[in-house]
Amino acid sequence: MATCKNCAHEFEGKFCPQCGQKAKTKRITTKQVFKEARERLFHYDQGFFYTMKEMLVRPGHSVREYLEGKRVRHLKPLKFLFWSAAINFLIFHYIGLDKELMQKLSDQQQGSHPIGQQLSQKVFQVLTDHPALMLFCMIPFIAFWSWLLFRRRGYNYAEHFVLNTFLMGELTMASVVTLPISKFLSSVSTTAWPMTLFSLMLWVVYFGWAYSQLLQHRKIGVWLKGGLSILLGYIFLTMVITIFVVIVIIFFRPQMEAWLAS
Repeated sequence: MATCKNCAHEFEGKFCPQCGQKAKTKRITTKQVFKEARERLFHYDQGFFYTMKEMLVRPGHSVREYLEGKRVRHLKPLKFLFWSAAINFLIFHYIGLDKELMQKLSDQQQGSHPIGQQLSQKVFQVLTDHPALMLFCMIPFIAFWSWLLFRRRGYNYAEHFVLNTFLMGELTMASVVTLPISKFLSSVSTTAWPMTLFSLMLWVVYFGWAYSQLLQHRKIGVWLKGGLSILLGYIFLTMVITIFVVIVIIFFRPQMEAWLAS
C-alpha cells in the first residue's frame, strides 16, 4: 500500500485513483526542469510549424486527414488561429499598419453620423487590439455558408468550423508574408479598399483551392463555392456589425453620447 503525497489517499499501483498523482515522486532537479521545458517547447514548435506547412502546401488534404482522425502532429485549430493572429498583430502593430487603417477608416466616414462614426472607430479599435476576435466572429459565418453550399458532401457544421479555423489561421500568417504588398497599397490610396480587396482576392483563391483538395474535386464549381463561402461570411459579418451600430444609434443614443464623451 502507498499513501498519496498529494491527497493522502491509500492505494495500490503506480497512480493514485483519486487525484492521478504518481505513487513515487522524485526530488525536482535542474536537469528535470530543463528536460520538461525542452520537451514542451519542441512539441509546440513541431505542432505549429508542421500545421503551418501543411496548410500552405496541402490544406484540403491535410484537413481531411485531420477530420478522419490523423491529429497527433497538428496544433489544435483554435490554438493555431490564436498564435497566428498574435504574430500577425505584433508585426502589423510594429510597422504601424493598424494605425494607418484606423486613420483611413476615419477619413472614409467623414460626413457620416458623428455617433456612428465614433462607434465604428471604437469597434475597429477593439478588433485591432484583439485581432483573433474578428476572426472568431467571422468563422461561424464562413462555416455556415460552407456547410450550406457543400451540405451534400457529408461534413457537419462543426467539421466546417474546424476546416475554416485552420484556413483562416494560415491566411493570417500569409498576410505577414504579403505585408510589403499591403503596405504599398496602403501608401498609394487614401482609402482602405485596395488593401481590403487584395486580401479578399487572396482569401477567395486560397479557400477555393483548399476545398477542391478537401473534396478531391477539381471542378470550377467547387472552387467557386469555396471562395464564395468566405466572401459571404465576410459580407454577413460586416452586415451584422453595421446593423449593430444602427440599432445602438437609434435606441441607445444618449448612453452612447455619454460613453463616447467619457
